[in-house]
Amino acid sequence: MTVRISVIFTALLLAGCASTGNVPVSGTEFRLDGCPPLLNCVSSNSSIAPYYIKPIELTGPLNPVSWGVIVTVASDLPGARVKESRFGYLEVNCYSELFHFPDYLEVLVSQDGQRLDVRSQSQFGLFDFNVNRRRVERFRAQLIEQGVAVSRQ
Repeated sequence: MTVRISVIFTALLLAGCASTGNVPVSGTEFRLDGCPPLLNCVSSNSSIAPYYIKPIELTGPLNPVSWGVIVTVASDLPGARVKESRFGYLEVNCYSELFHFPDYLEVLVSQDGQRLDVRSQSQFGLFDFNVNRRRVERFRAQLIEQGVAVSRQ
């Protein structure tokens, strides 16, 4: 019995979710998922305060040039590997330096093309020590530095 409880606890501890589950094979007419009830995720689509992060406001409507900058900045994040990229949607796997734990970063342009919804989540663990929030804020800061995003508090 004790072994069974230990196995279940370990599975829960390591359990995490993947990227958004309802991503169609084309287009951008969908929403990124919110966050599960674990402290290992941030999402601009979350309505729950600890998981919420502001979307990234763009300096103008998304265009091929600004999209190229967004993809480049995301792929230059530490440990980043682009998994999927199409105009308006980006999924990046980010691996931690020490143990190579996988995290997911997703970026989706809003319907009006004026902002980016973002979601970042650790695949393993119940708590991420704010790694995902810092990743999104670093991404935002670099987009502001490149002149693609607006600096508004």
